Amino acid sequence: MEFCSRSHRGRVKRKNEDTVEVRDDRRMVVIADGIGGRRFGEVASQLAVDASLEYLCNSESLPEKPLRELANAIKFANEAIIAVQENEEKYRKMGSTLTCWWLAGRQLHFSWVGDSRIYLLRPTANSIEMLTRDHTLDRANIDAKWAPNLYKRAPSILTQHVGSILLLKPDTGSVELKDGDIVLACTDGLTNRVDDALILDYAQTHSADLQALGDQLLDRALDCGGQDNITLVLARIGG
Repeated sequence: MEFCSRSHRGRVKRKNEDTVEVRDDRRMVVIADGIGGRRFGEVASQLAVDASLEYLCNSESLPEKPLRELANAIKFANEAIIAVQENEEKYRKMGSTLTCWWLAGRQLHFSWVGDSRIYLLRPTANSIEMLTRDHTLDRANIDAKWAPNLYKRAPSILTQHVGSILLLKPDTGSVELKDGDIVLACTDGLTNRVDDALILDYAQTHSADLQALGDQLLDRALDCGGQDNITLVLARIGG
């Protein structure tokens, strides 16, 4: 498996509150997006990534129960952040999304809270599939007439993130990969600026050059304004 990662603070924000870690020797990827508008988002995202990786790298049950352990890694990160919040007043309101994956053979296992996504790209089949589901407010449950501002902001309001409640419920999933498949994990700084069709188009153009694909996606998000931090990880299976 070949990996490529990019992270940029964007053109507007003064600091990068995203954190990403790729452990290619263990075939693990963890990505986190410090929540905008909260204090110390960069601290929360770094803690989330470090704590979840610590849990996964020390888990003896990961090969037998990958989904359970990936979800537990996110819960462990959540508890670690809450412990810091309780000990230091200045960190009380920090939080982060958290998405992680582990590849066992050709089986990709993943877990997440928040809206940092995972996509499966199959350039030769002309397909892109979002494997995660954003933990944000559902516009279908909001009356646009009576709550127009909430309706407009719904896709950006998280219903789950690490550093919120102790009883967190991460979602999980698995998918079998094929030769040529490209897995993309990213923060919303990318997906809010580059739509799925264009991501697939770039993947088809640069299917043989993962580094060029990473550069193209980052450059496009920046060219479209780069209002948020932009972080992405790409991984390609086989030939």
